Amino acid sequence: MDKPNNTYSFGRHELIVQRKAKKKIKDKLVFILLFLICNLSLLLFLRSPLFTIQEISVKGLDKLSLEEIRTVMSIREGMNIWKISPPDLQERILAIPRVARVEVERILPDKLFIHIQEKYPLALVPYHGYYLELASDGIFIGIRDDYGGELPLVNGLLWGKMDVGTSIADRSRGEVIESFIEVLKNTPSLPLAEINVENPQQIIVYTWEGMEVWLGNSSNLAKKLEVLQYIYHRLHVRENDPMVGYLDLRVAEAPVFRPIKK
Repeated sequence: MDKPNNTYSFGRHELIVQRKAKKKIKDKLVFILLFLICNLSLLLFLRSPLFTIQEISVKGLDKLSLEEIRTVMSIREGMNIWKISPPDLQERILAIPRVARVEVERILPDKLFIHIQEKYPLALVPYHGYYLELASDGIFIGIRDDYGGELPLVNGLLWGKMDVGTSIADRSRGEVIESFIEVLKNTPSLPLAEINVENPQQIIVYTWEGMEVWLGNSSNLAKKLEVLQYIYHRLHVRENDPMVGYLDLRVAEAPVFRPIKK
């Protein structure tokens, strides 16, 4: 009499297990379907006209033109804002030699904001009748047709090939100039009109008044230029006439000024 009861209980238990398994499968299918519907809805929402770019704002431009930036970005109004990659745009804009930093920001739902910080030249290098602008990172960032006298000229380089976006080809002298640039970046008031590195062991600079300064080699350059700035301003305050003469700064601790008598 016990055997039929056991068979019945076992069969009922198996049926319950099967029903639970089917319910789990059904629940999973419903979840997957809802997930797909939500993703599709989100995708359609993100591609809706609400996220069409209506305005591209570019700030911080000085020497660069808006057209240059737009050409490099290769984007325009009317594109979907989610198809724009800010890191990719930053990389494209940073490829312009004159750009120092750039920030790209989406302003939802339909605006793109770009802020650019430009590099500025600290010296000019005469080259084939033009003047290459040298920035603080040692890279040429532009070309000028003429010289306005507001930046020091670099002379004495072996030309080689120099162009916008490159550094000084003559590396032995280029490293000396980059040391000057580093000092000029931190001390823009240095009165340098010309830097001559024809002989890297006998560097000569000229002030705007025509004073010739002998620096020797580039060792201890920052200290030598610090002494030059101090002496220049002391002489400039005391003397009414232009400071024409020679300043020997080959040893920074023992400067000697030899004026030229008229």
